[in-house]
Amino acid sequence: MENAKAGTSAATPGGEHATLDESGQVSFQKMLRLAVDSPRSSFAETLRNVKLTADVVIQERQCRVIGVISCLPNEGKSVVALNLAGLIASTGKRTLVVDADIRNPGLSRMLTTRQSAGLVEVVLDEIPWTQAVKVDTRTKMGILPVSTSNQFAHSSELLSSSGMRKFIDSAREACDYIIVDLAPVVPVIDAKAFAPQVDGFVFVTEWGKTPIQMVQNLMANEPQIANKTLGIVLNKTDMTELQRYAGPGGSEHYHEKFSAYYGDAKPPVKEEA
Repeated sequence: MENAKAGTSAATPGGEHATLDESGQVSFQKMLRLAVDSPRSSFAETLRNVKLTADVVIQERQCRVIGVISCLPNEGKSVVALNLAGLIASTGKRTLVVDADIRNPGLSRMLTTRQSAGLVEVVLDEIPWTQAVKVDTRTKMGILPVSTSNQFAHSSELLSSSGMRKFIDSAREACDYIIVDLAPVVPVIDAKAFAPQVDGFVFVTEWGKTPIQMVQNLMANEPQIANKTLGIVLNKTDMTELQRYAGPGGSEHYHEKFSAYYGDAKPPVKEEA
């Protein structure tokens, strides 16, 4: 995954709900931690590629802020963001995942317990971000959700505000990686509003669903996103079907020979995140 013109394919897991234990810490069910539970899967290898690309491209940053975006809803960006953060956290890096899809917080809805405070309250300076973060008991990954009880219409203004910059600057001092789950780019301008705070974008597209022309138009017309795009993840990929579209000598023709390296790979399940 070298740049916006290069893609990485992976069969990815389905979305499931997460729960909170009695201490208020986040405990994820298996499908939301495929990369951690199946570290030798092709999905986990895809996310390692994402991390490596970020490390190479964003070398000058002590803390790397990575925005995860898609063209349309339901292409799987929230599950990719959460598993990317979990995989990085499992290596011992201080990792925070932020649900910044304020108007449709799919990542926060994966938590079965309603959140009384989250990103909006942090940015409005109503609560310190360290008090709003939930912690995954296994990976020690921090999660800053969006309060699902509140509706905030002016999400782009919030994401471009001085309060948002203050939060990100503070979180950079405490974290090695900040993974930000942003709203889809086509329906709303939130990702563009937040772009100045991002070191790199990971663009999630869906196998057989995301129009190629839509991606090309976005890359041509939104330079603030295109210039920071680390690469494109082709999500929910049918790896067997992918061989039909590979050129002679393409690695897709040899996927079955990689089984010794993808020893705990699991079949893909569709998700709505």
